[in-house]
Amino acid sequence: MNKTCKMYMKTAVKLAQNGGSDVYPNPQVGCVIVKDNKIVGQGYHEFFGGPHAEINALAQAGKNAAAADLYVTLEPCNTYGKRPPCVQAILKSGIKRVFFAINDPYSAKGADFLRANGVEVCGGVCKKEASALVKDFFRHKKSKPLISMKAAMTLDGKIATSVYDSKWISSAKSRDFAHKLRTRYDAVLIGKNTALEDNPVLTSHGKGRNPIRVLIDFNLDVPPDYYLYGGSVPTIVVYDERQKIMYPGVEKMIFVPVDASKAKKDFKIIRDTLLGLGIKTILIEGGGEIFSSALFSGCVDDLYIFIAPKIIGGKNAVSVVGGAGVDRIDYALKIKDMRISKFGDDFLVRGKCLQE
Repeated sequence: MNKTCKMYMKTAVKLAQNGGSDVYPNPQVGCVIVKDNKIVGQGYHEFFGGPHAEINALAQAGKNAAAADLYVTLEPCNTYGKRPPCVQAILKSGIKRVFFAINDPYSAKGADFLRANGVEVCGGVCKKEASALVKDFFRHKKSKPLISMKAAMTLDGKIATSVYDSKWISSAKSRDFAHKLRTRYDAVLIGKNTALEDNPVLTSHGKGRNPIRVLIDFNLDVPPDYYLYGGSVPTIVVYDERQKIMYPGVEKMIFVPVDASKAKKDFKIIRDTLLGLGIKTILIEGGGEIFSSALFSGCVDDLYIFIAPKIIGGKNAVSVVGGAGVDRIDYALKIKDMRISKFGDDFLVRGKCLQE
């Protein structure tokens, strides 16, 4: 491998690093396009759900991409996910040669596809220099899915009053722990009622990496001026496939259609849809109907329940777990490995759901 190839690939590696934690759980990827020994286009994967590095570089190169060389830190993808396959855009642009650093076993053989369509491809360029960019990505791909539930309730099991007031049931110390907890997950998930009533930001509040935000809003009732539709953190909106997307072009928003009639009955549909997007660890934060769906679909692994020394009362106050519930105590969900700790005046109960 000549020095020129390594020089351009090292430039791509430096570009990739600009993505930082904003791309997680996707890999950091950088790309440069070279023609007549001059860089005519460059780009990197900027945020989860955003255009891939190749697409950004091709957009900058424009017509100059024809008969040019493309250097990218990870093998171009040949899969349909949040974005169309990069190999299709590469072919359409007229790129003559593709150099990549790291082979991607999840790319659906993008390199082979390019070769079969007349593009010269060379892999392994600066593999050592680029390996750190994909370490977390590959580790994440091999890990098992994990779904946790976090709630703050009163002694009588309420998460909000009858008029949906819930600020604040838990103490400042409890909320601080919850913000730190978010940094451990790919995504934090809520339903539309929680979004409409609380208008949350759903970030880590400066405690670390921000999770991707997931909003379950089948009828697209949450207005576009709410916090979930803005800011620097990507948001996935799961909606009913029969609905028309009302807010096209909203930055960092990914709209994912599902069959709502089935998803309401079985949370596994939502879980598997998010898994298809690379979301493998999810922290569910509300509300009662979402908790019920996830729990009784057998999707929840861990529980984090804050109990505050307060009583709301009232049959119309919102319970921590909604839905129809079970008819007999024998059918109640079993919790194991319970631990109790104290945060200010609150108690935190942790446990694992015993799936039978």
